[in-house]
Amino acid sequence: MFSRATDASKIALVHLVGRLIHGGYTLLDAQFHNPHLEQFGLEEITRDTFRGRLWQALRVEGDFYSIGGRGLSTAGSTSLQAITQMS
Repeated sequence: MFSRATDASKIALVHLVGRLIHGGYTLLDAQFHNPHLEQFGLEEITRDTFRGRLWQALRVEGDFYSIGGRGLSTAGSTSLQAITQMS
């Protein structure tokens, strides 16, 4: 990801993850491991583990537009709250 603004890719990732969590998605494949993604909780797993998680994730009906409705922007605080809320 490239941008002219400092840390814009981090903000975009937080927004994406918040939207996915809120929409019921259970897996995000980063496809590569690096320190930048580690700070967001990247977990490196084996191919067999990935296939098992993918099999489970494909059985979940996700709704990418559950935050803000179709075509509407989402407040950043909603995305941030979705990934930082503790139970």
